[in-house]
Parts: sequence; structure tokens; C-alpha cells
Amino acid sequence: MTEKKPGNLTAADFYHAMYRRFDAAAEEGEPALEITAGDLHKSLKAANRLSLCCNCLYDMQNIGDVILQAPSGGVGASLLIRYALPREKGLHLEKSIYPSVLIKSQSEMRTRQMEEIASVHPIFRDLGMIARQKKSEVSTRKLCDITEATAELICRMQKIRIDNKKFGTVCSSIGRTGILSPEGLYALDFVRIIGNTHARKIPDAYLMTPEVFAYAAHAFLIFADEVVDKRLIWKKSEEKINL
Repeated sequence: MTEKKPGNLTAADFYHAMYRRFDAAAEEGEPALEITAGDLHKSLKAANRLSLCCNCLYDMQNIGDVILQAPSGGVGASLLIRYALPREKGLHLEKSIYPSVLIKSQSEMRTRQMEEIASVHPIFRDLGMIARQKKSEVSTRKLCDITEATAELICRMQKIRIDNKKFGTVCSSIGRTGILSPEGLYALDFVRIIGNTHARKIPDAYLMTPEVFAYAAHAFLIFADEVVDKRLIWKKSEEKINL
């Protein structure tokens, strides 16, 4: 097989390199592994693939993994993420800061809140339908799409520089500005991580449980409430819209 040229590397090449590191560290009994974009990029002798490398680092995050350092614009050699080991399939909902008892007890309240927010801004218009959707995988996917679109709109309206429109890059750039509270930023990242199962080789079946949608909806509402309260996606000339 012909060896790939550095400039022809794909996301899969970075994912495979990361999994090799995960497996090696897990075999040595390490509880976590820290990876920097610069080191991973250099190890593959990649040429001008730093943006792709950073996106892969973001994509590989699961709940409980921590971004230790994020460069300006979300992309750069200094990006540093700590990944929990071993890497298992599934979503690590139990590692979130959200109590499961709270998630399970507020289903009706979340439905009402999502229906209310649906009328606040066009970007939220499908929330009412999503809240009532019986197929939880469809609801989770659409909720993640709305969250991503909202994050991109925040960057556009607040003039936040981003090096590309990958969700991880967008979230990192928003986080550096401080316009979201730690709770709001955590909620945004939480929905992002739930939605990005493909890169982590997590089957879509893991999104089909009502529990996953409940966690995603809970986090989304924390994020959306702050976006509305701070008017992060409205033009300055528009009046504040109260829920």
C-alpha cells in the first residue's frame, strides 16, 4: 500500500493515531491521557493539517474529558485536551455535573420551556416539535443541530473570530470570550459532545434512549436561556424579547 503524503492525511488518520495512544496508555494503567494538537500533528508529519488535527481532538471528546488549553480562534498547536481512559463505547452521562434524579423528574417542565423558547427567535422554531417527538434519536440529532446553528450565530452577531465552522472550534472560541457563564459554556459543550458520536465510533443506537435526549434537552435549555437573557443573537437595534 502506498504511504500517504503528509498533505493527504484525513480525519481518520488522526482518529486512528489517537486511538493508538489511548490503547497504549490504557494498557499501562493510566486513568487519563493528555494530547496537544501540536504534538499529534508533528507525530504524523502532517503538512498544513493543524486545523483538521484540532477538529479531530474536539470531535473525540466524550463527557468527562476536559479542554485544558484552547488557543485564540479555537485552532492552534497549543490546544490541549485530557481524555479519560479507557475509551469505551457509549455516552458517559454519569460523568456530567447534572444529577440523574433532576433529569428524570423534569420532563414535562422541559417540554413547556422548549415550546416557549420556540417562539422567541426563528432559530428555535422547531423546538416545540422536537420536544414532542417520540423518536428520541431524531429529537437528539435535531436539538444538536439547533445548538450548533445557535453557536455559529452567536459568533457572527458578537463578531467572534473562528478559524473554521467546526462545532468544537466554535465552542472553544466562544469560551475564550467569556460571554457565557461557566454553566452556559458547559451546557453548550455537553450538547456538542452528545451529538458528535461518529468520530468516537459510538453507534447511533446510543442516541435512541429517552435518557440521552433528556440530558441533552436539560443542557440545551441552560444554554438557550442564557443566550436569550443576554441577547447574544439579536441585533443591537432589536428590542429585547421576554419569555
